[in-house]
Amino acid sequence: MQNALANLRPLRVPLTKVATIAQTACSLVRFAGDCLLNSSPTSSLPQRMPVRHSDGWRIEAPAKLNLGLRIFPRRPDGFHDIESWFVPLALTDSLTITEDPTLRISLTDAPADVDTSPQHNLVGRAAALLAQAGGIAPNCHIHLHKRIPTGGGLGGGSSDAAATLVALNQAWRLHLPTDDLRSLASQLGSDVPFFISSASAICRGRGELLTPLPRTNPLFAVLYLPPQGVATKAVYEQFDTMPPPAKNHVPFAAIANAGALEIAQHIQNDLAPAAYAVAPWLGELQQRLQQATGTPVHLSGSGSTLFSLFDHHEDALKLAATLTPKMQASCVIQCTTIINN
Repeated sequence: MQNALANLRPLRVPLTKVATIAQTACSLVRFAGDCLLNSSPTSSLPQRMPVRHSDGWRIEAPAKLNLGLRIFPRRPDGFHDIESWFVPLALTDSLTITEDPTLRISLTDAPADVDTSPQHNLVGRAAALLAQAGGIAPNCHIHLHKRIPTGGGLGGGSSDAAATLVALNQAWRLHLPTDDLRSLASQLGSDVPFFISSASAICRGRGELLTPLPRTNPLFAVLYLPPQGVATKAVYEQFDTMPPPAKNHVPFAAIANAGALEIAQHIQNDLAPAAYAVAPWLGELQQRLQQATGTPVHLSGSGSTLFSLFDHHEDALKLAATLTPKMQASCVIQCTTIINN
């Protein structure tokens, strides 16, 4: 592994992205250290329900991985039906909600170009949508501490929106049932409903149709987070120009309780060839990482996050520690994949 690692070349990144990359990487490294030191093979999803504190309500919003993705032909409305296995991660954003005369959004450790206006920010839109459903004014201050990198396909924005619905439903004492929250979530984005419960599930339709897929054994992931994202729209447009993918997917339920290697060997992502065609550098990175690590390396969704799976925390920890100093243009982080809830 050492010789292969030495061959990893840095990605060429525009100078305009350097500040954002550095800020995101620093935040990830801080969180990675917490995960590597404090997580364990029996660790579970961080507190998903809102907790009341003296200064307001707090809730964690987890990232997610796609452990395989099947894409069906484009529908008349221009969208594609999908079938994907979503699993939540121990990598989270944190939200703190306090009383305020108006609806305000503030951020820490987020890219400077993130829009915090309530009408454009997905968190603000979630608060306004829930307030409308409850017949009340959306008066609160939502402070979001970002750890999930943006543009990597880990669902951070969607998870933040879902966490806002869950927390404000309790803070405002609306008592809306989970199905109603999922219905509201579907108006905000295709994968937002998954994050209302953030439990391992097969997602169908545009991502809003959920079938729980519990798992009993722990599973760990090393995430490879490139400094550049890949435009989802461009990937789907490329997908539509390519030959239909092979129809030899192994049913997700058949590997739900398999080991990491068996799952990795059966992961198929129909969007991967399109993503690598749109962003050839990402395909090159995937190949170099796979050669360097000696493990299967897969793309999550449309990218740009790549990942490897492990049965044992120590193995994931060792690989993450070995790769981190070698990856000059991307940040490697180990975090616990929670798929047994």
